[in-house]
Amino acid sequence: MENDQLIAIEVFCTSYDVEYAFVESLQDHDLIETVIVDNTRFLQIPQLNRIERIIRLHHELDINLEGIEAIQGLLSRIEHLDRELNSLRNRLRFYEPGL
Repeated sequence: MENDQLIAIEVFCTSYDVEYAFVESLQDHDLIETVIVDNTRFLQIPQLNRIERIIRLHHELDINLEGIEAIQGLLSRIEHLDRELNSLRNRLRFYEPGL
C-alpha cells in the first residue's frame, strides 16, 4: 500500500482524541488492520470510516469490544446480502426487462 494511504496511529489518536491502547485493542480483536513501516504503526485511510464507527459505538453508546465485534459481523453480513440482492435484481431485470 502506498504511503499516501496511511496515517500514523499517533496522529490519528491525537486528531480523534483516543488512546493508543484503544487502537491496539482494536487490532488485537481483529477489528482493524495496521501496517508497520520503519517501526511505526499506521492505519490505512480507507479504514477510517470503519474506525470512526467503532469509536462512536464504544464512546457514545458504551459498547464493549466484544459487542462491537458482533455488530461489525452483522454489518458485514448485511452488506454482503445487500450486494447479493442487487446482483440478483440485475439478473432478474435481464430476463424480465419490465421489472
